[in-house]
Amino acid sequence: MQPILRPSKTIPSLLVVLSIVCSLAVGCGKTHDPNSKEATEYVLKLGGTVIPVHSELPIETPAKIPEGNFAIRKIDLTNAKLKNIELGKLSNLRYLESLNLHRTNLTDEGLTLITDLPKLQSLEIAYTPVTDKAISQLTRFPKLRKIFLYGTAAKPQTLEDLKSNLKGCTIYK
Repeated sequence: MQPILRPSKTIPSLLVVLSIVCSLAVGCGKTHDPNSKEATEYVLKLGGTVIPVHSELPIETPAKIPEGNFAIRKIDLTNAKLKNIELGKLSNLRYLESLNLHRTNLTDEGLTLITDLPKLQSLEIAYTPVTDKAISQLTRFPKLRKIFLYGTAAKPQTLEDLKSNLKGCTIYK
């Protein structure tokens, strides 16, 4: 009589089944943000580009917006004619690492509307009218490693405060 279960064959089979079930339960392991589609549509409307997580190819047109869930890694709005009141649309992007608002009309009000970017590492706000008031609040992005502030009114004391509160961050001014 043969044993009903053969451990050498049964355990690997169970592991395969369990891994498939776990992948399905968490969305196949893909990262996504509920706000990604709305943020991408907003960025494209302004003439910017979006690069999703796990890709180097930009989303440049509405037709290229993924059908399913996705997350955004980079946003570039260089020279965009943005409305500061709408910048809250760039919030709640948990996987965003790079945000470029170079030469936009970004104000203190607009910068304070951008929140909940826990992985933000690079922020480009050079040649914008932001002031020390908003710049000093950038410590709310603790993972920042690069901040580009060329052409802003940032004062030396504000820069020193940022450096001491954001360890490992390089500030370009």
